[in-house]
Formats: sequence, structure tokens, C-alpha cells
Amino acid sequence: MDFTIPEMHNDIKALASDMLADFSSAERLKGLEANGAYFDKEVWGKMVETSLHAASLPESLGGMGLDYLATSMVSEALGQTLVSVPYIPCIVSAALPLASLTDNAVVKSALEGVVAGRVLLTAGFIELGNEDTFDPSTVAVVTGSTATISGAKACVPFAHDADKVFMSAKAGDELVAVLVDLKQSSVSFDEQYATSNEPQAQVVFNHATADVIAKGDKAVALFEQAIAMTTVAYCSMAVGAAAKMTKISCEYTSQREQFGVPIATFQAVAHRLANAYIDTDCLRITALKAAYDVNHGEYDSDVISMAKVWCGDVLHRVSHTAQHVHGGAGIDKDYHLFRYCLWAKQLELSLGSTRVHLAKVADSIAAKYLAEVA
Repeated sequence: MDFTIPEMHNDIKALASDMLADFSSAERLKGLEANGAYFDKEVWGKMVETSLHAASLPESLGGMGLDYLATSMVSEALGQTLVSVPYIPCIVSAALPLASLTDNAVVKSALEGVVAGRVLLTAGFIELGNEDTFDPSTVAVVTGSTATISGAKACVPFAHDADKVFMSAKAGDELVAVLVDLKQSSVSFDEQYATSNEPQAQVVFNHATADVIAKGDKAVALFEQAIAMTTVAYCSMAVGAAAKMTKISCEYTSQREQFGVPIATFQAVAHRLANAYIDTDCLRITALKAAYDVNHGEYDSDVISMAKVWCGDVLHRVSHTAQHVHGGAGIDKDYHLFRYCLWAKQLELSLGSTRVHLAKVADSIAAKYLAEVA
């Protein structure tokens, strides 16, 4: 197997890592977090200025025209730095899936605005008590190319700052994909508190006007693509976070002394960190394979679910190891490790926990087996 990443994608990864690192010092992030969840508009502005945010969007819209793999590279850099920008909800969850529908004037206009930095999209995949995107309780009354939306979407990232939300609703028994303008008076927000301190809200629609993007099977396919892309982006972000937690832990244990020697020289500590390094590399390989699947239009593969399983398990183990070898220092908010541990838990549970994805893989294996013996 050849795991060589193309040169252009390495360049994108290097650009993202270097640029985001300039804005991710512990002191800067602590200052921004002083008033709670926030949108780092300075960093987002730099991403727009360099077109880093639009690397995977088509050239016809003003993007760089690269593939989904470039998105994974940027997501990994986000995991290393944890700057608070809406890259995944805006670009991965909404803009990339919608890029196949540019024959729709509303979609094309929105995506051109995203590339130019004028428009911010977000995505609403779940509801309170219902995480099934394909069977929402949100209701749409469709009239031609528009709809009236009633209901609510939970845990919508950067909802207060976004211009439009890409989301699912039900028109009778039919699934519809819609874009809803969040600035209209019939839309309200209930602030929610995310584990990672990412700004999120429950968005409530009271007969809000929406543009219908797709219906029926086309809507199902669109959300399958969006969820697959978002899941793998979370896995790529997890690679960056796990690698950074391991690096922080190695640096700390190399400097922290006990009995006159660095604790990194203790066999138990060295073995824990070696396991974290191996875990991270295994996650990197599974996430990369899943990204290649998405790149080739495979949005419902067992590989994607297994990458999410590794995402959850590795983040749990590496986060636990990092806290263990740090002793009490790991939870000190003047120290930067705690942010990675909080994001680790959110990434572990977002769009399905390890148990959910293991069950999905088990069902898939059982279905294949039963089909063979039938």
C-alpha cells in the first residue's frame, strides 16, 4: 500500500499548520475564552484571505478545485491548534455537499459568497432527542422551490454568526434538504453549551421561509454525503488532536523530574506514551483510508464507521494517558492540555459514538453473511 500524500495536499497541510499555529498560543486562546464560546473572526479572515477555506471547492466558484483529501489536511491542522473557526460546519458539512448542485441559483450564490467570505453557512443534522438526520421531526410545507419550516435543530455550530443553515426536514413522508436564512424574524436561538466550548445553539423555526435544495432520494443522497464528509473530517481533526496531546505529554514528561531524573525515563511512563503514539498512527491510517473512500464517492462504507470507532477509542485512551502522566497539571486552565481533552470527548461522541458505529459495522457484516448463506 502507498500512503504517500500528493505534494499539493502536503503544501495545504503545511500552510494550514503554520498559519493556524500563529494564532493558537495558550495565552491568546485563554484571552478569547474569557467570555465563553467565541468565533475567532481574525483567523477565519486569514483563511479566507489565503483561500485556505476554499481549497476543496470548485474553481468555477472561486475555490482551488482540490479534492476532499485537502479538506482532511486542513481538519487535521485544526485538531492540532483548536482555533475556533467554522471550517467543518461551513465548508465540510454544507458547502462541499452543496457544490454538486450549482445549477441551483440559490446554492450557487451562497457558495460564491462562502468563497468570497461574505456568507457563512452552518449545518443542522440533529434534534433534541433525535439524532437521525433522515427522520427529522422538523416539518416543511413545500410550495414549489420554497418551503415553510417549523421545528428546531440542536447543537448547530456557529448558529449566531451564520447566514444560512443547511438542514433536513420532512414534507409528509418525504425528506427534503433546505437552506434557511437565519437572519429572518421567524428564527430564534437558544444558546447551548458544548463540551469543547464551541459556540452552538438550538435553532427554532416558527414558520420560517426556506429554499428547497433537494427532495426524496436526492435529499437522502445529499445528507449521506454531508454526514460522511463531516464524520471523516472529525476523524482527521482527531488525528491532529491526538498527535498534539501525545507531543505535549512527551515534552512535559521530559522536563518533569522525580527522584532526580525525568519521569519520561520511567518504563511505565515511556510505555504509556509509546502506546499513545502507536494509537495515533493507527487512527491516522484509518482516517486517511476513510478520506480516500469519500474522495471516490463512497459515503456509506464500513471503512468510515471503523475510522469513527478508532476516533472515539484513540481519543479516549490518548486523553486519559495525557492526563495520567501530567498528574494534576493537566486540568489547570492556565495550561493548554485541557482544551484537547475537552475536544477529544466532543469528537468521540459527535455523529455517533464508538458503540453506534460498531453496531453499524456489525449489522453490515451480518447482512453480507446472511446474503451469502441464503
